[in-house]
Amino acid sequence: MKDKNKALILIAIIVGTIFYFIANFQRVAIPGAVFDILEQELSVSAPYITAFGAIFMYVYALGQLITGVMVDRYGGFRVITCGGIILAIGCILFPLTSNLALMYLARGLIGLGCSMFYLSLVKELKSIFSDKNYGIALSVVLFIGYSGGIVANAPFVFVMHYLDWKEILLVISGIIVVSLLVFTLILRKLSLRPINHEVKLKVSAFKEVLMNPHNRRLFSFACCNYGIYYVIQTVIGKKFLEDFCKMPISESAFILSIMAIIAAVFNIINATVCKLCHNHRVIFLKSASLITFLSLLLICIFLYFDIRTSVIGLILCIISVNASLSALIIPVIQKSNDEKIAVTAVSVMNFSFFMMVGILGSLTGFLLHLFTPERINGVLVYGKDAYLTLFGVFLVLSVYEIYRAMKMSNEY
Repeated sequence: MKDKNKALILIAIIVGTIFYFIANFQRVAIPGAVFDILEQELSVSAPYITAFGAIFMYVYALGQLITGVMVDRYGGFRVITCGGIILAIGCILFPLTSNLALMYLARGLIGLGCSMFYLSLVKELKSIFSDKNYGIALSVVLFIGYSGGIVANAPFVFVMHYLDWKEILLVISGIIVVSLLVFTLILRKLSLRPINHEVKLKVSAFKEVLMNPHNRRLFSFACCNYGIYYVIQTVIGKKFLEDFCKMPISESAFILSIMAIIAAVFNIINATVCKLCHNHRVIFLKSASLITFLSLLLICIFLYFDIRTSVIGLILCIISVNASLSALIIPVIQKSNDEKIAVTAVSVMNFSFFMMVGILGSLTGFLLHLFTPERINGVLVYGKDAYLTLFGVFLVLSVYEIYRAMKMSNEY
């Protein structure tokens, strides 16, 4: 590969990573950081608000199944361009309307656009980095992406003291449009690989992935681990800290940003430490399942005995350590699957990730709605029993996560 072409690919990856950063911002910020604001402005109950997150996740999850094939057929950069256009339309529409149906439509468009970045970047990174450095390069991109989740909490809430949340989202829409124009100009100078017309959407490829028992164990473990963390991060964590722990909005947002920072930093730490330990990745995954279970057990104990302590925020941060396992899981998938279906396998894993987040997001709204909230200063506040029920479900799910993790082979 010529140095000029390699340099252009690297620049294009950097711009693509900006899209990935914004994608993470979008899925964390709405409804998490503005849960109560949306509830008040739209005059609706919890299930309607959690639906903003669930719709994003459902569309994002389904998009993963198509994106894997699109990336193999058209190349990552063409797919990123398509995703950027759809993302821009959704991001502009969402803050410009107060119609619930249109807002749901916008969230669906945002979810579809965002679904096209991750696998595209995974593919293009593989084209310029060797196997030796690929894991570290991927972890850096993931770190930048996860930083979007950091900005989506405390910094987002801080800026809302000076600008309306809709104005902030419109500014971000402007950044997307400018980035899209820059990305398009780069691609005009870049020698893109030809379209692979032999790659088609085939059910047989998905069947081959799911017939592998190791894949099934890995996916079920991963979707439980990721689903629990991400529904806390993007839907209910901030409100939980405010309702049960009586934290001020700024403090709860700060905790959620710290969670995102930990997730981003440990994405690199986990990959680096694992490399030093001769890449025994599955052992790390098994340890992660135990940490998640013990953390949720402690939260349930605090809820049961009505201990309203900021220590719960610390426990949520511990759960965040296990959130960034993709830099370990993707190499395991690539080693345990034929190269021809490796991207498809990653897309199925991502589908399971975000479908679980969507399901848990919908379930969160449903479970909270079973309990009558108290209205305090115009805000609906849910009680101990509502959150004990919710985190009890998470705890049961973490038990299944441990079971599936322990079934995985240590050879990977």
